[in-house]
Amino acid sequence: MALWQFHCYIIPRENRNLNEKSCDEDILSWKKHIIPTARIDFLEKQTGWTEDIVQYGKDDETCIQFLYEEGLLEEISCRLDLRSLSIKMLEQVMEYINKIEGMILYENKIYFSNINDMVELIKKSNANKFCQNPMNYFDELSKK
Repeated sequence: MALWQFHCYIIPRENRNLNEKSCDEDILSWKKHIIPTARIDFLEKQTGWTEDIVQYGKDDETCIQFLYEEGLLEEISCRLDLRSLSIKMLEQVMEYINKIEGMILYENKIYFSNINDMVELIKKSNANKFCQNPMNYFDELSKK
């Protein structure tokens, strides 16, 4: 993951509690869920570094990755390239998450997939801090 990427997971919405803070495999796993048919036509399909990964979008840009274990979907991760992210692209990602009945897991907290919440999360993210002022980001990091 690149410093300019906002990284989160897409988790199944079914039976999720917004107050859950655990990041265990059960929360991430899609194995027991059937994903409604929804195409990702806003990102180009790429060849993953392993046959167990299906990826849309480039590694160092906005991308959605599907990780399979033994032929079953284990997890979905999403990385947003904050150097070039447009509102349209963010809307398309949120629309996709809603179509597959997903939610967002970011920093061990669960969020509904809506544009306003996502914008607020992105604004507060380290990826945004890096994009806004890379040198200041490293200065702050070295003080920790």
